[in-house]
Amino acid sequence: MLDPIDRETEERLIDEIDIEELERHVDAFEGLDRISGTEDEWIASDYIIDTLTSYGIAAELLEFEGYISIPEEGHLDISVPTSRTYTEAITVSFGASTLPSGVSGEVVHLEEISDERVASVDVDGKVVCTRGLPTPAPVGILEAAGAEAVVFESPAGNHLHEMIVTPVWGTPGLDEVDSIPDIPVVEVTGEAGGWIREKCREGPVEATVHADVTVEVATLPCPVASIEGAESDRYLVVGNHVDSWYEGITDNATAMAATMELARVFAEENPDRGLVFGFWPAHSTGRYAGSTWYADREWADLRENGVAYFHLDLCGLKGAEGLWHQEMAELSDEHVDVLETVSRFPLRQGGESWLGGTRPARNGDQSFWGAGLSSLLSGARLDPATDEGGPIGGGWWWHTAEDTRDKVDFDVLVEESKIAVAMASRICCSPVLPHDYRETVEEYRAQLSEISETSSLEFGDIESELVLLSESLTEAYDIVEKVTSLESPVGRAAEDLQIALGNELIPGLYMARPDYEQEPALPHDLLPGLRSTLDHRSSSKRMQLFAATDRRRAENRLRHRVRRARKAVDQFLDTYS
Repeated sequence: MLDPIDRETEERLIDEIDIEELERHVDAFEGLDRISGTEDEWIASDYIIDTLTSYGIAAELLEFEGYISIPEEGHLDISVPTSRTYTEAITVSFGASTLPSGVSGEVVHLEEISDERVASVDVDGKVVCTRGLPTPAPVGILEAAGAEAVVFESPAGNHLHEMIVTPVWGTPGLDEVDSIPDIPVVEVTGEAGGWIREKCREGPVEATVHADVTVEVATLPCPVASIEGAESDRYLVVGNHVDSWYEGITDNATAMAATMELARVFAEENPDRGLVFGFWPAHSTGRYAGSTWYADREWADLRENGVAYFHLDLCGLKGAEGLWHQEMAELSDEHVDVLETVSRFPLRQGGESWLGGTRPARNGDQSFWGAGLSSLLSGARLDPATDEGGPIGGGWWWHTAEDTRDKVDFDVLVEESKIAVAMASRICCSPVLPHDYRETVEEYRAQLSEISETSSLEFGDIESELVLLSESLTEAYDIVEKVTSLESPVGRAAEDLQIALGNELIPGLYMARPDYEQEPALPHDLLPGLRSTLDHRSSSKRMQLFAATDRRRAENRLRHRVRRARKAVDQFLDTYS
């Protein structure tokens, strides 16, 4: 961690957190079914604007046209080996609708959905049944293999969790429209799925899938507020989502309450750097369409002035016992220190992989990678894959109509608010940003080493550039460590340097697509541009050649990014060393 970081101001600000304000906000959202595009979402948005305005904060209710999908009704009819209907079932956002007569076929049960497993079974024209939450990756694999429909057995017994299956991040562009699935999907209870599994082992099973899904362009509200920095135009973005499934009190009324309380605490603080508060719509039914729209709208300013994105979600969970967290390497030590010193909750040991490990994955409105913002997510969770914790540790009530006020523990919400206040204080009230990009360079080197070990490929050109960047950063951070004032020339130059480093290193590590676009909502590894070329090692010679072409271009992009980052460091050193 960097020495100049202010870790004292947060103590005073944390004392300002008011549990009664948190309760007041949550109560205001009770009874509102905030599905995107509905009147209840607009009512909630108006409350947010009125509340923040009353705190003296500049707040604006933006609106935009977004592409959303509302699952209406789904059920499953079995005709062989016996006739039965499962009406305790749901369909999914961006699944296909069927005709009233449904889609019929022989049922094939698969324990896992992977390219290799599906290639070994004839699923063409079949109804595939599998266990798990409906997500884009398995749906995409099965659609490509010619499956007629997909039935997901809930991994949470008889609880059915609302889901979305498009891999397109936000409202699609022209080249993304064809990626939206065109296959009906339903989710059934564990009891129904168990019966289907058993009958598939005994003999033929035939079923008809019924799904009704609305897909539409809707005018959506997007409340945004800001507090200007006293000494810098740079700012921290704090986000949550205003929409929900049903009332969605812990997902995400509690996070909205925590965000408003964070804003209130900082309203009179006059921080050196500013804060922007985003309450994104279409998180659940538009695949993060709200934050994506905002990132597109403000891309140039975010690129120049945004320093980090802190996403608040699933806050105040009753029964939560430990802290889950994700953060980018440059903020890892600082974020973990906040979690360990500010909250009474211990860090969760193990089990983080359900959302991609300790690095940000394709979840949680991660729409700001291309703009170069460092990302943070954390919160108290229950044990995932348990009766109490549900499939992801967000409570058994996650994404169901049971997500109501009685699921909130306001003491837990206070702890999470303390974390947010502390992290915001360290970012916005310190003479330098807490970002240590030496750690990001080490992340690059570790990822390249891992790829080399598993593929026998060498990346000497990039590694040489990283060595030079690391050496320059060592000198630069010796200077950064001595900064005592953001107002000083060296303080401003250090902030400019950290912004420049984020603009190059973050998209390079997290994105294969251009900085102005979004990665799909699919399983995600770091250095995705390089890793995607490794899948063809066992392919034909022609495909290997094509993959080699992509790999060389990916290497060139990474090398160029690292070189530009080093140039920024060397320019800083030329002036201040």
